Formats: sequence, C-alpha cells, structure tokens
Amino acid sequence: MTTRNILVPMDGSRAALHALEYAAKRFRDSDNTCLLILTVQPRLPSSRTVTKAMIAEYHERQSEDALAPARALVEKHGSVAQFYSRLGDPATEIAAFAKRTRCAEIIMGTRGLGRVSGMLLGSVAQKVISLGHVPVVLVK
Repeated sequence: MTTRNILVPMDGSRAALHALEYAAKRFRDSDNTCLLILTVQPRLPSSRTVTKAMIAEYHERQSEDALAPARALVEKHGSVAQFYSRLGDPATEIAAFAKRTRCAEIIMGTRGLGRVSGMLLGSVAQKVISLGHVPVVLVK
C-alpha cells in the first residue's frame, strides 16, 4: 500500500494550527496517510555584525518555535507525521516541497503571521494555489 502524503505548512499561527487539527481529524483513521508538516523561514540577509552561526541559530529557533505546537497537536491526535524546516520564500518552498515529496494535497490556514507583508505582496495561500500542482484546502 502506498503512503499518501498530505502537506501542512506551519508558521505557528492559530490558522495554521486549525489547518493541522483539521488534517489530523480528517485522516485520523487512515493507515496510509502521513502528514508532512513544513515550516519555512525567510532567509535573513548576511551582515557584518551578525555571524552566519548566529543567523543559523536564529533560523533554527524560529523553526522550532513554529513546530513545537504542531508536535504537541500531532501527539494529542496520535497522527503519523514528519516535520521539516526550510529557508526561503514560503510560497515557493511550500509548492516545491509538495512536488518533491509527491503530496496528494496541501492543507493550510488562510491567514498566517505576516499580515503586513501579505497585504503588500499577496498572501502565501494565494501564491501556493497559483504555484502548486495539487489541490489546496484552506482552513479558516
């Protein structure tokens, strides 16, 4: 039996956690489904005053902060899940990750933590829909 991968992007927001809870409940009794939980941290620019090690530590801490509530929720529901973190543009990385891991669909929140950048650049959800090659379920 082939495992069905479902991608749930995670930024630590309430909407992202609602999406994960929806996915965990929806696939609760599915033996062949794995939730792939991905957080994408925007890259910090290099600096003369901040070392590469400091930037790497910052990215790692941000990733763990975003994934910690997701780990607790997965444990609570007893879901099968794998956790990943990447650096880069969130929408681009989410779409590429879904393609690379052959996800059947993406389940994500409608509003994340970046409200101001969302207004200026367009929301991550909208970009994922346009870049993605699989169905995207948006959870409010």
